[in-house]
Amino acid sequence: MTVTSSDLDTGTGYGRPASRHDARLTEVGPGTPMGEALRRYWHPVASSSGLTSDLPHRVRILCEDLIVFRTRSGRPGVVFERCSHRGSSLFYGRIEEDGIRCCYHGWKFDVQGHCLEQACEPDRGRRRDVARQPWYPVEERYGLVFVYMGPPELKPPLPRYEFLEDLEEGEMYVSELPVPHGKVTGALIDFNWLQAFENAMDPVHATWLHYEHSGPQFDGVGTTGAPHSFYDPYSVSDKIEYFKTDHGVGYRQRYEVEQPDGSTVTRYWSPEVHVPNIILLPDFVKVVPDGRHDCVLFDVPVDDTHHRAFMTARTSDPDRLARITNSIKQNGKQPWELTEEEHQRYPADFEAQGSQGPVTQHSEETLATSDKGVVMLRRLLKQMVDDVEAGRTPQNVDLGEAKPRRTTAGHFTEGVTAPVTGS
Repeated sequence: MTVTSSDLDTGTGYGRPASRHDARLTEVGPGTPMGEALRRYWHPVASSSGLTSDLPHRVRILCEDLIVFRTRSGRPGVVFERCSHRGSSLFYGRIEEDGIRCCYHGWKFDVQGHCLEQACEPDRGRRRDVARQPWYPVEERYGLVFVYMGPPELKPPLPRYEFLEDLEEGEMYVSELPVPHGKVTGALIDFNWLQAFENAMDPVHATWLHYEHSGPQFDGVGTTGAPHSFYDPYSVSDKIEYFKTDHGVGYRQRYEVEQPDGSTVTRYWSPEVHVPNIILLPDFVKVVPDGRHDCVLFDVPVDDTHHRAFMTARTSDPDRLARITNSIKQNGKQPWELTEEEHQRYPADFEAQGSQGPVTQHSEETLATSDKGVVMLRRLLKQMVDDVEAGRTPQNVDLGEAKPRRTTAGHFTEGVTAPVTGS
């Protein structure tokens, strides 16, 4: 049989080159381009209220195995997990007034890795000052414990956020995630950090994944949240404006809200992301237009195929974080309550992002106009990496005094002056 060109199958998978991920964006180990860039920033490692002096906690950050703990005198510390004596894990260590003591031979280290005592040595360690447990600087702010893992001579001040400062009466910082195993060291998620981070600049996914595909998933749709018309996938592209900000990128999505008298007002939903891994997400369950933004989310890389999510909010409502973490219902349930079939029939963020693979294959993407925000964010991250490699100071690293940062994030009413926290 003679096969003509018109009979040939086209577009098959045969002979395609091997797929690949963008290593400069996704790989975070020591010495990698992104890993070195991320080490120029502070990263949350634990919630302040959850980190007690009861037990130490394991946490892997940027491909390094660490222990975070709080001494009985109240000081937080981050040290390498492997004891510098014989390599036992300090996860099994005993927390004391001034440090953590290894379970194997009783060597005790303070929060800066100094060896305070070698229990089984003469005179409790005549040369104990020679031993030093590798450690990292730690600071606390806004209900979170932060760690800096970069060059000591380039350590910047811990960032400040104007909208989180000067708590009013009855307000507090809430940072313990109300999800399984997320109370102290955040929620561990088994795919690359960038897949979650760039989702914040992908507004159209909400209209399809969280609304059209298997029914509305957000609490508050049509009542205390955005109206149903906000989630129309066939008109959403005309309602979004993307823009750069002083600290990253953001977007505004226009929507109309009917008033009790039958008139309508125009509002804008406006998230913002700051490099390297910070998301400012307005409340989508209980909309308070033209108010002060109140929370920060962090996607902290664990290694190349895992990340941890941390959040903190200033609030008088102890359920504020639950409105973020537990307000997306899949068949009316939380993700950990679903059967495998329900995960398939009612997918949400973890299904969509996790199914891209442990690290998505960027060479296989076909980007479109609705991916503009993702492209803008990737360009900023690549510039951050380029800056560090060239010896320049990357965006959002303040080597002088830390000035409180402002944000464009929020729900805004057209014609109403933005709050003081707007840029």
